[in-house]
Amino acid sequence: MNYLSVHNSRSFWRRLAFGLIVGAWAVWGLNVLEAADRTWRWSNPLPHGNNIAGLAALPNQLYVQVADHGQLYTSTDLTRWEFRETGTRKALRGAAFLGSRLVVGGEQGTILWADDPQEINRIDLGTEDWIEGVATSPTVAVAVGDNGAIYRSENGTNWVRQAVSFNHWLRGVIWGGGTFVAVGDADGVFTSPDGRGWTQQTVTGGRGSNLNKGGWTGDGFVIAGDAIDGKGTVLVGSADGQNWTLVDPTSKPIRDLITASGSSTNFFIVAGDLELHRFSSKLPNRWSSLISNEPTDGPPPAIYLSSLWDGTRFLFGGRTGRTVSAEPTSLSLTWNEFSSPPRSWLFDLTLATAFATNVTAALTDGQTNYLSTRTTNTFFAAAGDYATLLTSDAGVSWSPSLPPINAADRTYLGIATQPERLVAVGSRGLISVSPVAYEPLIERVRLTNNAIVSEVLITNEVNTLGLLWYAANSPTDQDLQAICATPALFVVGGDQGFLATSTDGTNWTRRVSGTTAFLSGLEASADGFVAVGDQGTILTSPDALTWTRQKSPSAQWIYRVRRGGDGAWVAVGEGGTILTSTNRETWTLRTTGTTAWLNDAEWANGTWFVVGNQGTVLTSTNAVDWILDPGLITGKSLYATATWAGRLVTAGVDGVILRTRVSPFSNAVNIVRYPGTPSDNLFQFSGEPDQILRVDRATSLDQVDKPVQGPMLEITRPDGNLLYFDPTLNDPTAQLFLAPNLN
Repeated sequence: MNYLSVHNSRSFWRRLAFGLIVGAWAVWGLNVLEAADRTWRWSNPLPHGNNIAGLAALPNQLYVQVADHGQLYTSTDLTRWEFRETGTRKALRGAAFLGSRLVVGGEQGTILWADDPQEINRIDLGTEDWIEGVATSPTVAVAVGDNGAIYRSENGTNWVRQAVSFNHWLRGVIWGGGTFVAVGDADGVFTSPDGRGWTQQTVTGGRGSNLNKGGWTGDGFVIAGDAIDGKGTVLVGSADGQNWTLVDPTSKPIRDLITASGSSTNFFIVAGDLELHRFSSKLPNRWSSLISNEPTDGPPPAIYLSSLWDGTRFLFGGRTGRTVSAEPTSLSLTWNEFSSPPRSWLFDLTLATAFATNVTAALTDGQTNYLSTRTTNTFFAAAGDYATLLTSDAGVSWSPSLPPINAADRTYLGIATQPERLVAVGSRGLISVSPVAYEPLIERVRLTNNAIVSEVLITNEVNTLGLLWYAANSPTDQDLQAICATPALFVVGGDQGFLATSTDGTNWTRRVSGTTAFLSGLEASADGFVAVGDQGTILTSPDALTWTRQKSPSAQWIYRVRRGGDGAWVAVGEGGTILTSTNRETWTLRTTGTTAWLNDAEWANGTWFVVGNQGTVLTSTNAVDWILDPGLITGKSLYATATWAGRLVTAGVDGVILRTRVSPFSNAVNIVRYPGTPSDNLFQFSGEPDQILRVDRATSLDQVDKPVQGPMLEITRPDGNLLYFDPTLNDPTAQLFLAPNLN
């Protein structure tokens, strides 16, 4: 095996390998990119955390989820979901298959269609009306939306708006039994045999509810709607869609019902805001609350937004990427949640460093030699609701930590670190500490050298920093959120202007702040400290002991303050507020172009990043001129951000954690294994998570600068490994492989 490293005009390193390649197509452990690099990636929840507004299926072939910010995912097994580039960041709301052609509707007249999910086409209907639902018969597609919008197409590519005599906001459309049924606000039910002429139907016992989505049961229709006076709305319709009756799903108050799906056995489920209810004419008690009646084996309490029946199972899509299925067995249901990552709200992020000793052994000339190496590991730590504490080595995969017992019913709002200690603070005076602590890890290792075999025990030290947490004495029962640290001092702040300092995170001394405003942000530097909070509050201190109030150019809540590598101080907060300073005393209000609440800021590789509510991300290279990042893949509110090793991480609502590269990768992708025989087609690459490479090939060194370009691949595994089965069929006497890094 020969390797040769070269450097080309694009300034990236490539690894070359010689060998033969033939083989059949298969993929394992990677994403094949159809378009340019996707800047933002999901770290939690996985596979994604978008709200699943619509589901579609070609049973046993392909499943589709559509979501906010133009996000579309496909799966062949309901377990592994692949992102598909749609070319838009507009919200997607409904999906259906017209034959084998996928049709999707969304924000401001957006229509997508695809015969292959790798090649998605976009159509603009030229309207501001949102397309909220899509349904198909064997020959016709119908899309419905705002202001009585109904569009009809026979191929999914050419659409004609239908003239109707109503302007109801239509939220869904169903096909079944030879009839289209469109539903919307104020008991709006409209039917059509072919998507052209529409007739409004009367609802017996109707209450004027807003109707959302529905399904076909095999011999009729069912529609879910908003609750009125604590009573959820469920309509049952005849097979021709002309007779509709309001039914009461339960005697208990319930929340809004968003979606409904039915099987071919007069069996249906309605779902919504923490609600899942089953109806079957075969059961003595026809209505059953699936969440409350099946707490162990039933579905998780969640906000469900979409559903379908694929012929064998119910499938439900919900808030933050939740995907749940239910398979009928006789008169019961077998439930499966495909992924259940932590979904607690996350309010703060920090970086910590753990040290440990790694001992290895080798056998030389019959003697056992030991080598001891001191290791340093920098990692992310996150804190949030329900006493959630998470850690991650690279911001890609996250693991829960063990909080102290007294934190069980409280919320962590802030977290900070010294070189050998983490402190998290939160509601009702909560203070928790994770100190450096070493636990022994004993391993039995088998050593061999020639004919000599030996077994030895090796004891390594495992650092539990960030993993194990302990309760600390708190000087207050006020809510605490602001926190910062220097190598020698922790400072915390909170409600009613509370401020305190500690050298170890355990013993605290209260300080006089001179304000009763809620203090939500603290930052430390070699120049001194800054605290910010409600009512435009800005406090400064040279030592965190005595504090002075500074004049603020804004009366808005200043939520957080950060010091950047450029020497600037940036404070962010309510109503799109950004303040900057170079000396901590004089602050300037900046124009941001947004009214979204801004929650945190971070300086990374020459750029300021500010994150906020509704997925707002602003960037600036000078802390003066701010622009909106258009590439974010979620509308979830983001509360915290931190950076390490060229990767920016941000976290927020529902456990959302996103990451993006803010500097190029420093190392090349390596070809660890390549096809070596005509019957072999397996590649193995190693690099860093999120690295993008391309599998190129040539037949001689003369072609190195002009290789045949292959598919783009992305390393998605946290350990940086990627396996790729190449589909190309060729059998040259010599083959040169190249793996250029494209990030």
